[in-house]
Amino acid sequence: MAILGTAGHVDHGKSSLVQALTSINPDRLPEERLREMTIDLGFAWLPLSSGRVAGIIDVPGHEDFVKNMIAGVGGIDGALLVIAQDEGWMPQTEEHLRILDFLEVKHGIVALTKIDLNDDPKWLELVEEDIRERLKATSLAGAPIVRVSARLGTNIDQLRQRIDELVSKLPPNHDSGKPRLPIDRVFSIKGSGVVVTGTLMDGTLVKGDEVYIFPRDLSARIRTLESYKAKLDKAEPGTRVALNLAGLEKEELSRGDIIFKTKGQAISSQIIDVRLRLVPHLSHPVKSNTEYKIYLGTRESTGQVILLGKEMLKEGEAWAQFRFKEPVATRIGDHFIMRRVSPAETIGGGTVLDPVASRHRFRDSGKVSQLLERRASLDIEELVLLELGRKKYAEENDIMTTSNFSSQQVAQCLESLQARGKLIRTGSWIANPEYWQRTIDQVLDIIAKEHALHPTAPGLPQAELESRLNLPKGLFNQLIAILTETGKIARKESILALPTHKPSLSPDQEQQLAYILKILQRNRDNPPNRKELLTLIPDSDTVVKYMCRQNLIIELSEGVLFENKHYQSIKKQVIDFVRDNGSINIQQMRTLLGFSRKYIIPLLNKLEEEGVLRRRGEERVLAKKKDRM
Repeated sequence: MAILGTAGHVDHGKSSLVQALTSINPDRLPEERLREMTIDLGFAWLPLSSGRVAGIIDVPGHEDFVKNMIAGVGGIDGALLVIAQDEGWMPQTEEHLRILDFLEVKHGIVALTKIDLNDDPKWLELVEEDIRERLKATSLAGAPIVRVSARLGTNIDQLRQRIDELVSKLPPNHDSGKPRLPIDRVFSIKGSGVVVTGTLMDGTLVKGDEVYIFPRDLSARIRTLESYKAKLDKAEPGTRVALNLAGLEKEELSRGDIIFKTKGQAISSQIIDVRLRLVPHLSHPVKSNTEYKIYLGTRESTGQVILLGKEMLKEGEAWAQFRFKEPVATRIGDHFIMRRVSPAETIGGGTVLDPVASRHRFRDSGKVSQLLERRASLDIEELVLLELGRKKYAEENDIMTTSNFSSQQVAQCLESLQARGKLIRTGSWIANPEYWQRTIDQVLDIIAKEHALHPTAPGLPQAELESRLNLPKGLFNQLIAILTETGKIARKESILALPTHKPSLSPDQEQQLAYILKILQRNRDNPPNRKELLTLIPDSDTVVKYMCRQNLIIELSEGVLFENKHYQSIKKQVIDFVRDNGSINIQQMRTLLGFSRKYIIPLLNKLEEEGVLRRRGEERVLAKKKDRM
């Protein structure tokens, strides 16, 4: 299905033409029919001879309802620009055309209406010539012109044929797998509940789907799907749909809200960067730091406009930033319309380049402008590289989430960039190559400095390095795995070291080590604990830790220290005793070893910790072999 939107000045016959084409009166409000003037959006559909269907959104032409017109044409594929031959080009014709041009609507047909009031060929040719001239340098340049009379039905079949030809030339609607539905109408049906309508973009929705509504932060289930009164199980992108939502009330929703498939797809920000174009011959320039009405999809917002590197702009284009009071959910490449608050008039439009921008300083305007110029190409590779230039790293699933590129397109792009050395892929992460190399160098430098500061230590605890780098855990683990696999670092349990590092002592520390061993050998039956040893040999704590790591001494609970050879001898005595006697208790340990309770309890605890013994009541028995492994 293709969606066409009408455009044109009030009383030029848009609604009458839609009714002549479709037999559907798009003026659905009683007030519209009473006043014979379109106020809000109307909807119809046109089956074509090719078997296709064209949806039609009829928009109001009065200047007071331009915001309703903008809400209707935000998601159209083509335009039906309606111009009455008796009045010709009028103010709202011009304004509507500018809006279509800013939205980059590139397919259209001009319907020259009311030819039954004047069929003078020369006059009609003059009007058409004027129209063609005015369409030049706009997105509808070269659009065909069809002379019609809705009242008499003149050339209505010819117009249908032109519409069929236009629809056949339209590119297929893009499916990025990230569906969104800007709501343009909310109503309720007795017995069914709340219904919303809109043009589905960027993906599919299925009956029964759970959806998320922005900015309401609400969830709902699609009870039924419908398109032009036909029930659907699945709606494709580019379809006009009506969703019956379960679990909501009409008062909870309004035009401008957006339905997303998941909350994660509703990425929003109060700041966006844009390319701004102004209408020609503005009466008053656009001034930086001034508030304007900004229209995105079906939503109207008030935003402060910041011109980059300029104080004001009267014509042409500029890079700009919009700052909103409330978050907006946009994607790269979305179009917008900008209007003056007072007097109300359309003054510009353009393209969203960064949907999650940050505040820029005036002195950085030149650099930011260069980046926005690169983003303006909307090239996927350029956008990925720019995103990595800013973020330095990202999970693959999180890259380009604010774009309309599909996950397959992103994956192909990442593969191509990786093959050319433009990015690093590791696990589910990607990283800027320069940043990645700097991080590797930083890791090696941190570990080298740790070795220099603490030569007796085996290395740096992994947890300490993780806290100093401040990387996401998944990316940090990938980094350590790569450095280990490539031999740049060595990892033993949770300690990281350079492969060449061997813990070593200074000459003074070597003397302390020898003295500690001598003390322990002299006091085999009454060895000191750590605190007592440090009193005997001040500043020897580093050496004690080194000796423990090297298994020269064994530290038990409460700081009790044993020379390792002595401890191993004790352990053998205990094992032999239990093997011969079946068990051992504290008193038997005292008798066997000659130690006081001060040493017996820490020894038993250590043997249990090592899986040599296990407790059975007040006794200890040998642990099972599997427990000792």
